[in-house]
Amino acid sequence: MQIGEQQIELVKPSSVADCYDVLTAIGANAIRGQAAALGMCARGDGRPVVRLKSKSAADWLAYGGAVVDYYAAKGLGVADWIEAAQGALDLVSEAVAGTSSGEVKEAEGN
Repeated sequence: MQIGEQQIELVKPSSVADCYDVLTAIGANAIRGQAAALGMCARGDGRPVVRLKSKSAADWLAYGGAVVDYYAAKGLGVADWIEAAQGALDLVSEAVAGTSSGEVKEAEGN
């Protein structure tokens, strides 16, 4: 997948808790939340080079804002990266959907 001239790969996140926080962030601000999902999932040269300061819901919104600003500083608008963000959001949702209570109990050995 490309963002501007750069290639990225989207990878399903390993932290289900972080995925829940990103989905919560989307409820507060859809663009920032989708940008946070993109930042969480993107790998490669085109990934946003911004840091998540902590993992509170408010910080995921701030992180998403930093991703938006990162791409804006590179001359890219939302339309240039929103398709990749949607793909990232799909991966975030898949990570959460794969955690039914039965799967969680099985993983815990109960």
